[in-house]
Amino acid sequence: MILPVSNLYNLHSHTQFCDGRASMQLMAEAAAAEGMELYGFTPHSPISVTSPCNMVPEAVPEYLDEAHRIADFYQGRMKVLAGMEIDFLSPDWGPHIDYFQRLPLDYSIGSVHFVPTRDGIPIDCDGRFERFARNLKEAYRGDLRYVVEKYFEQVLTMIERGGFDILGHLDKIAANAAQADPEIENAGWYSALIDDVIGNAASAGLIVEINTKAYNNTKRFFPALQWWTRLLQSGAPIVINSDAHYPDKVNAGRHEALRILGQLKSKAVSTTEILKIKN
Repeated sequence: MILPVSNLYNLHSHTQFCDGRASMQLMAEAAAAEGMELYGFTPHSPISVTSPCNMVPEAVPEYLDEAHRIADFYQGRMKVLAGMEIDFLSPDWGPHIDYFQRLPLDYSIGSVHFVPTRDGIPIDCDGRFERFARNLKEAYRGDLRYVVEKYFEQVLTMIERGGFDILGHLDKIAANAAQADPEIENAGWYSALIDDVIGNAASAGLIVEINTKAYNNTKRFFPALQWWTRLLQSGAPIVINSDAHYPDKVNAGRHEALRILGQLKSKAVSTTEILKIKN
């Protein structure tokens, strides 16, 4: 083991309440079987537009009740937290608004998945590349740079508005953008946007997530490995999350990320520090 047992955690997971593929109970059982000390549920938040991936507001009380039931069941063996991955859509909808601020969450992840068109219509730019390519052509008029710059503008605005604890997969747009243009991450303007996001996240006191969900299939982390040195230099604390949607993925890619961070003399957040998110 590169890191001690105190780094056995995953704070990003999805279940039946959004687009996850298993129940909260099964996900918790898988986490416990991995020997985790800390596990957090983070359903995709309710949003102000229709989305098959996001939970509906009416399900939030049931989700919180189930999280608390599971937390009681594992008390003394594994700390279970009730979090939420909150989508930022605009200054009118994101982690900062009263609705989310009033929810009794243990912590929250702020993430961007939707990028507005020039007409202000939010479109989910995550997921399958085929859908992204179609939207790029039809909704964004083929302007990839607009999509990428607007994505990072959303991230920066979300950081400015605040109201969350962990910055989720800060460059997730690259999953599809790099397929549309394999050289895009080498562009100077792209690097400058990454630098802005990391610098602003560190200045805001946010914990930054290294998301390992795609690593086993694509060998890609979010943020991409090429930005990790900059991230470490920023001094921002780091969590390594698998963004699990299946029980067998609760630890997927994390060992490799921990190994690399160990080599880079990382300042990865320990369990003790994570628990300071809400005290």
